Amino acid sequence: MKGKFAVNKIFHYILFMISILVFIFLTSPIIMLIIKGAAAVPVCLKSKEIRFSIFLSLRTSVISTVFCIVTAIPSAYFIFKTEKFKKIIIQILCIPMSLPHIVSGIALLLLFGRMGICDFLNNYLTIDFIFTRQGIILAQIFVNLPFAVKQTVTAFEDINKKVLFVAKTLGCNDIQVFLYIILPLIKNTLLSVIIMTWARALGEYGAVIMVAGATKMKTEIIPTSIMLNMSTGDLDLAIGISAVLIIISISCMLIFEYLFNKGKKYAEN
Repeated sequence: MKGKFAVNKIFHYILFMISILVFIFLTSPIIMLIIKGAAAVPVCLKSKEIRFSIFLSLRTSVISTVFCIVTAIPSAYFIFKTEKFKKIIIQILCIPMSLPHIVSGIALLLLFGRMGICDFLNNYLTIDFIFTRQGIILAQIFVNLPFAVKQTVTAFEDINKKVLFVAKTLGCNDIQVFLYIILPLIKNTLLSVIIMTWARALGEYGAVIMVAGATKMKTEIIPTSIMLNMSTGDLDLAIGISAVLIIISISCMLIFEYLFNKGKKYAEN
């Protein structure tokens, strides 16, 4: 028994040490960046160019996130209800997720550029995605939509099928089951999907730089602003912008969590 107790103790000690090392590895670079960049944050916020990139990043990431969620929910539900081609559809969705984002950007550039449907969009819909703000949103959606759909499908699949069966036997139609049974059951996962999709959109660089470029005061978002300042040798300003991005991300996630918990308590009462 003593030998077994000693083995268990050593095992748990190893797990603890690995967990501590992982935690230090993941948090120490972020903490150092915040400490180093804190002094440059006031200087960054005084810059008209950086303020423009912050507001543009927030606006495009919110728009793309709303579009992703609004389209991901019905798409995921359709996949969830489909039996024959579910695995094939999910595998196809995984292709854009597995691509490097810069490759996704090149693919979008070919499709929506002069070699693709650019002339049609310009002539008939008066929409131009290449080197425009619309291109930022397009790139963010293409990168994040497969992620949002796949995570939402997983949430649907985790629902107890007996609950849906009982709702049907009580006379609920498909729309009622979807709105009043399924959506409330996946709201926690859906909140996580919203937060992760928004965070990924806010920090998206590879696809955006290929589609929208990095034109100052036009298509300059926070990640491209960091790149532009790094390329000109202004490391302190780049660190400051990075700290701003971290602060925005953490603040918004905390606000999301607060609003969700407040809504949850209100619903329980």
